[in-house]
Order: sequence, then structure tokens, then C-alpha cells
Amino acid sequence: MWKKIYEYMTIAMATLGTICMVAAAGAIDGGYNGIPMNDNWLLCGAMALLGIASYILALYSQQLYSEAK
Repeated sequence: MWKKIYEYMTIAMATLGTICMVAAAGAIDGGYNGIPMNDNWLLCGAMALLGIASYILALYSQQLYSEAK
């Protein structure tokens, strides 16, 4: 049972990390072809840190998955 939970947690954390990294890039995107510049640097930093933490948790749950019986 725990192995299945670790598997789904790995998928969820990796997906969340990817979404957070896209959101971090989107927070500071713009400034071309008439699109106004977005200067949400605090949001970019928060999303990047949340994405990095999610990736670390995904790696940790992968390790737990490989050690589970």
C-alpha cells in the first residue's frame, strides 16, 4: 500500500514542481510586441522556491519508493 502512495506522491510533486517553474517564468514574462512587462519578482522567487522544494520532495519520495517492500 505504501508503495502506491509513494508512487502517486512522486508524480504529484514532480507535476507541481513543473507547474511552479512555469508560473515563475510567467511572473516576469512580457515586454515584447506590445505585451506589458510583468515585474512580479517576489512571485517569481516564491514560485521558484516552491518548485525546487517540490522537486526535492519528488526525489525523496522516489527514494522511499525504491526502499519500500
